Amino acid sequence: MYSSFLSKEFIHKNRLVLAGIILIGVVNSIVTFLLPVSIGNFFILQFGSEGSKGRLLQLLGIHFSSLPAFFIFFFALIGAKAFTGMIERWLSLREGEKFIKMVRERLFEAQIKSSTESFSEKSYGSYLLRYSNDLKAIKDYLLKGRLETWESSMFLLVGIGLLCLLQLQLSFYLITFFIVIVVAFIMLSRYQKKYISESRNRRSNLLAFVTKSFSRHLRIKQQVTEENSINRFRLKSEKLYEANMENNKLESLQQSLVPVLQFTMLGFLLWISTFLKPAINYSDALVYVLVTLMLMSSMRRILKVPGYLNKGNISLQKIEELLMQELAAPAAVKKETITA
Repeated sequence: MYSSFLSKEFIHKNRLVLAGIILIGVVNSIVTFLLPVSIGNFFILQFGSEGSKGRLLQLLGIHFSSLPAFFIFFFALIGAKAFTGMIERWLSLREGEKFIKMVRERLFEAQIKSSTESFSEKSYGSYLLRYSNDLKAIKDYLLKGRLETWESSMFLLVGIGLLCLLQLQLSFYLITFFIVIVVAFIMLSRYQKKYISESRNRRSNLLAFVTKSFSRHLRIKQQVTEENSINRFRLKSEKLYEANMENNKLESLQQSLVPVLQFTMLGFLLWISTFLKPAINYSDALVYVLVTLMLMSSMRRILKVPGYLNKGNISLQKIEELLMQELAAPAAVKKETITA
């Protein structure tokens, strides 16, 4: 996996803010988890029933002596979710924008300071993709590939700890299955890398051709070569289409596999539970399944992380290579001058 010096620099400079975002995100996830779970206590207090959610609250050490106490707790959770959700989202978007702002300013500065010979070697249209599509991938890299990974992982650890209290042996199988699925997605993401790069290169090539053609519009009209330009554009557009479709096949496979593998994992757990010795009782089994279902959103986000990191790394690698080339060129010229 490519190691990005830009992301390392940004994370190091903003580590306290990013750590705060992760902490707020974990709190928001816990509140989201407690909201549906706490409803079980309403039925216990109002109807005297004992449900799986009531059992889960007992494990968490949460008890209510009256309905007013329950409603105070419930609406406090709603308020906490609204506040933490808004703050976490706003701070995340702010840091994401700060990150891509730093990247594009560094890139523009390096390119504008580069020598004319170095810059003219490549059509300027080839650089434009670095300021548009690549920046979105970089933003997702930070927000969904890094921050959400920590938030989801920490919440998942809390949930798995609760599952271990319910049934340790079953939790071992759950952890094993999930690790196998994550490794499979990492391998699939690495395999997809060449298709993403091909798609990006084709898109960059097409954009460079468009900017070059438009800058020569008058010459094309004078030489009556419109049809030749159109045919060349169609050929490049067709190649971009084919590259995108190859990438889309793997993208569709990844997206469709996430829920399928999650429920396959749950099915295996249910099957294994029929062989456990000593057998898991009805109440604990129901709570176990309930908690597992609540953790699936975090699992889903983690399974999508390799894709975000992969796309972000490809974009960062291209930008950082451009930065190194542009910065190295003036130094080489200066060295030659001194030698002369």
